[in-house]
Amino acid sequence: MSPDERHTYGRLEALATGVLAYPDGERLACEVQLQYTADDPLVVRVVAPKGQSRGGSWLLSRDLLSAGLTGAAGIGDVTVRPVAQEGEPLGVEIEIRDARAGEPVRFVMGHRALLTYLERSHALVPFGAEADQGAIDRELDLFLDERGRPGEAGNA
Repeated sequence: MSPDERHTYGRLEALATGVLAYPDGERLACEVQLQYTADDPLVVRVVAPKGQSRGGSWLLSRDLLSAGLTGAAGIGDVTVRPVAQEGEPLGVEIEIRDARAGEPVRFVMGHRALLTYLERSHALVPFGAEADQGAIDRELDLFLDERGRPGEAGNA
């Protein structure tokens, strides 16, 4: 975690240092920004810097990131697993298979940094209390509003 960590009510941002590996073999040591808000309590946004080579932004399940701290997690487009290399501190590899890129993008960051970040996110919205935040109701309202507009798909 960087000293640049910001925590305002309902929002948590931090920088995590790691290595971003692209499908073409390019490897970039960089800091990614982790963003979490109580308004969208199920996800963590990971933002890779655009100023260095290529950038990107991904929404990842907070539960998946938590599960990946202790073992391989994920069976879809995103997997998370702890990684250990001799002489190196424990890390976490996040692999994102993006249909546009064709091959996976991987980011390896420090295990302790991700653990600390997720603990702080759980202090904002405790595990299991995500539905209490009203995010699910807001998403459902948005979905139903869009379906109810004249001329939109889904109208009878």
